[in-house]
Amino acid sequence: MEKMSEKLAEKEKQVVELQNQINKLENELKSPQTIQQSSDYYLFVESSDSEINVAERLISGEQKLIDKKDFTDTLDISDNFFVYKHTSEITQTSDSEFESILRDFDQVKSEYGDNFYVRVMTFYNGQSLPLETENSKTDIHILIRPTELGYENKTFVISDFYDVDLKSLEKKDNSIVLTFEHGKFPRKQEIIIIRPELIKFRNK
Repeated sequence: MEKMSEKLAEKEKQVVELQNQINKLENELKSPQTIQQSSDYYLFVESSDSEINVAERLISGEQKLIDKKDFTDTLDISDNFFVYKHTSEITQTSDSEFESILRDFDQVKSEYGDNFYVRVMTFYNGQSLPLETENSKTDIHILIRPTELGYENKTFVISDFYDVDLKSLEKKDNSIVLTFEHGKFPRKQEIIIIRPELIKFRNK
């Protein structure tokens, strides 16, 4: 009986220690600092080899340059050629209302990733090139919407291309990959990598 009482007392001591550890972890999880850290980039955790260029949130009216790339496109103008040199920028915006004018978008594609949903849309931005034929320039709008409650949508604009054709939007590993074509002679293909914490041009 004495030995059994000693073993029981030891077990009770272990249970108390485990309960104290549980209480400590629960208090840490409830602290504001931990909640902020766990909410960053939806359910993604930054590691030593990860890339992050997307802001967790922007104030109203704010924009952030995410990535950019220089292009030289050769376009047709009757029997001659027009060289369109431009720098395309990927910009994160604080405007999440462009879904309300969805009817004005030219092309739309959507896909689900891990814990997030992506919608890509093309939109004529009102600017034009000095061509005799149809010459409107096109922006590509990207919406990233988390599938978990409590996280904000992210919106992005990629400016500005001529004669855009969205070819595919596919889930690959932990990313969504957008492939589109633009220009005329020759047609060029671009690839955009999309994740909640990263959007960039893929270098070929």
